[in-house]
Amino acid sequence: MTENDTSGSYCCLWKRRTAFVTVALCGLVGFVLIAFLDLPWEVKRTMHVVDIANRLIPTKNTTDVDNRLVPIKNTTDVADRLIPTKDVENLLPTTNASRLNSTKDLVEVKEFELKTYPPLIESGGDVVVSWERNNATTLTNHDYVTLSCGPTTGEGDYFYNKTVRVSDLSVRFSSLYMMRCNYTAIYYNYEEISGKHRAIAKVETGMKEPAETPKHGHLSFTDDEKAMAIMFNSGTSKTPMVKYGMKPDDLKFYATGTSTTYGADDMCHAPATTVGQIYFRDPGYMHTVIMTDLKPNTYYFYQYGHEEHGLSKVHRFKSRPLSSYKYANFIAYGDMGAFAAPFGGSESTAAKALKDVVEDEYDSFLLHFGDISYARSQGHVWDQFFHLIEPYATRVPYMVSIGNHEYGYTKGGKHDLSGGMLPYGGSFNPSWGNFGADSGGECGVPMHHRWHVPKTGNWIYWYSFNYGGIHVIQMSTEHNWTRGSEQYKWLENDLEQVDRNVTPWVVLTAHRMMYSSQLNIEPDMEVSYHFQEEVEDLIYKHRVNVMLVGHEHSYERTCPVYRKKCVENGKGTVHLVVGSAGYPLGPDGFSSKYGNYSLRHVNEYGYIRVTSSPNDMRFQFVLVENGNIYDEFTITPWEDS
Repeated sequence: MTENDTSGSYCCLWKRRTAFVTVALCGLVGFVLIAFLDLPWEVKRTMHVVDIANRLIPTKNTTDVDNRLVPIKNTTDVADRLIPTKDVENLLPTTNASRLNSTKDLVEVKEFELKTYPPLIESGGDVVVSWERNNATTLTNHDYVTLSCGPTTGEGDYFYNKTVRVSDLSVRFSSLYMMRCNYTAIYYNYEEISGKHRAIAKVETGMKEPAETPKHGHLSFTDDEKAMAIMFNSGTSKTPMVKYGMKPDDLKFYATGTSTTYGADDMCHAPATTVGQIYFRDPGYMHTVIMTDLKPNTYYFYQYGHEEHGLSKVHRFKSRPLSSYKYANFIAYGDMGAFAAPFGGSESTAAKALKDVVEDEYDSFLLHFGDISYARSQGHVWDQFFHLIEPYATRVPYMVSIGNHEYGYTKGGKHDLSGGMLPYGGSFNPSWGNFGADSGGECGVPMHHRWHVPKTGNWIYWYSFNYGGIHVIQMSTEHNWTRGSEQYKWLENDLEQVDRNVTPWVVLTAHRMMYSSQLNIEPDMEVSYHFQEEVEDLIYKHRVNVMLVGHEHSYERTCPVYRKKCVENGKGTVHLVVGSAGYPLGPDGFSSKYGNYSLRHVNEYGYIRVTSSPNDMRFQFVLVENGNIYDEFTITPWEDS
């Protein structure tokens, strides 16, 4: 808010003894500015600083402030139970207290005090910030409360704000995740005379669990088929460890692992390199521990963490079977993120996937082919995403590949850990493509540090693994895949090494699609046409059974297809677009103008679950809204020519 915001009303006082016309004109200006002042603070903020809708991912956990922060109208009995957090001993230690939400212009009003309830926050829980009216402070309908976590760069650096009215006694901040820091709320009071806001009260509250608590657990396969990796996050670099065994009360095996992290200067360009509440924040440490010498196709129990700071609860997973075993049940999707209704379907997908893993034993593995968290330079979104998937990612190997929103960048290629940079420092960006800075400058760095995969290719960017008669290939459409490229040569060699007696099924995943019939996606279709020209002959030659992709936020299934023509079952690759796991759905319909290969398509949130045997592979597209099956089909092994 600038000083000019209220100049109209004071202009009228200054001119009250001048001519009537001058008074009238000033009155009109004052009326307009008073109307402006009556706008919600969120609206006015977007007129003076960065639009908050562009700063935060649209979920109930981030962007829509009014949906997140619900004022409690009647807090009489709650206020009596509020405990000032300054008396709580479990606040996280702050090594540089002066940086912790430093508010150099804070004017403490002794009679005006903020309180929080509960005194310590559960991960994923809420906190209520409350206050009492008094005669020493003139509250207005233009006051607001901000919330931040950890060090800030100044007064305007915060996660969320909420306009409060004179009648309000509290605000609620919902779905607050463990981010290895203390949360701080500041009350900003509007001064009518100066036309500015001043910070008059501040309260800090910690998490119920210490920063060293192991979070973000997720399993993955390794090079060794008798091993399983567990990755997790915490606020300490102490040696990570895991205890595991075949009984929950007898975790007799023990392993230690390694740790890594990254900083703002490890990213390729802004805004990912911008330090603050919204963009880069300290990610803590990512830990990897490998559980070895596992018996095949056996349930194991395990817990992970640090001996000095405690372990997670006990989880369970199933080890990989012998190569002679030809059965698998798995889940697959793309484009998930951490979006909640009405802005997206991520939470519903996570809930349904957890049920399928636990109750229906779709526990072989899970494939997520690109556009993982949609952090796009906003570091806190990674915390939200892992909080969302942890309940089932600790039960089933969560195997990811990279998408445009993890990797796309335009400069700073020396930070690209994939080695995929072009001479001018950017990522793969042919003249016919629509590749750009879709990662917000992350250029795959968080992905590189936060996930573990078998070392059979180029780390998380492209790799393959076997499970239960299936050879799975996860490739990158964000790196060069044209003939003669490094990735193309790797894909060709990987396909040539497949033994169909061991793995009768070949499943190829990528982020961008080779086939789609969705309307108004011409730039994406241009990439698809080149993808067909460069790669389709290769996957046809090596009899790839099915290709799973995302990118378009919908579901679509083709017939077995080759060169835009349907072929007989068992003589072509079926293409599935499953970019419907959470990101807001595509608004446009489908058309046969691109070709007559599309059999089923819908703009609904959902994912696929797959059951395979030596004789067939059955697919179901599950709608997350009600659990109904929208599409179901079976494919048979590729017939020899």
